[in-house]
Amino acid sequence: MNDYELVKTFQIDGEFQGFDDDMLFKMSDGTYWIQDQYMYWYYYAYCPKGSLLRANGRLYLKIDGQDQTVPVRQIVDVVEAQISGDFNGWEGETTYKLTNGQVWQQCTYHYEYSYSYSPEAMVYSVGGIYKMKVEGTTAEVRQVE
Repeated sequence: MNDYELVKTFQIDGEFQGFDDDMLFKMSDGTYWIQDQYMYWYYYAYCPKGSLLRANGRLYLKIDGQDQTVPVRQIVDVVEAQISGDFNGWEGETTYKLTNGQVWQQCTYHYEYSYSYSPEAMVYSVGGIYKMKVEGTTAEVRQVE
């Protein structure tokens, strides 16, 4: 798998914290890519440059100056907004109103406390399941309004 073909170069929009399960990456060109296979690797960089590579029919993300690559796929169903008011993490059936008027409810049990006022939120679909990412935490959600 040493024969990668360069598809394009990019810059990640914002913080990059490495690879983990279902990591979502926003590129400076406005496209979104999600990690397509589990791999954990921590590496922090702000707006790093990288490459989108192709090998064996799959696409891979590689950060400049690093050896690790991870399979990725592009996703298009992404909503970016802010939570209206307080965010207290996830409690099981938590409901959040976004500044764009949408209301999303946590639909599977997951408890994690994290407080922030009016934080950025990103809702995206992975295999027909919607997830909301807020303050580095993620939970499965469904739209109620």
